[in-house]
Amino acid sequence: MKYNVSVFCNVRVAVRDIEAESHEEAMKKADEFDFHAVIDRGDVEYTETVEGYLVDEAGDTEYENSVWYDHEYRPL
Repeated sequence: MKYNVSVFCNVRVAVRDIEAESHEEAMKKADEFDFHAVIDRGDVEYTETVEGYLVDEAGDTEYENSVWYDHEYRPL
């Protein structure tokens, strides 16, 4: 049998040189950053933390047999 597995993991994206009056304002401005641009360039760092998995059976176009798992391979 063949499976398609999506691994949901944390990455660190450094958003640098944000001009802001406070930490909160800096975080809000960081949220406006185009994360897809850095992912496409490869400017990300994998934190080695897996949050979970989604396992789909290949060919199951209705996703009837898809299952979510936590980071310890337990079904959710």
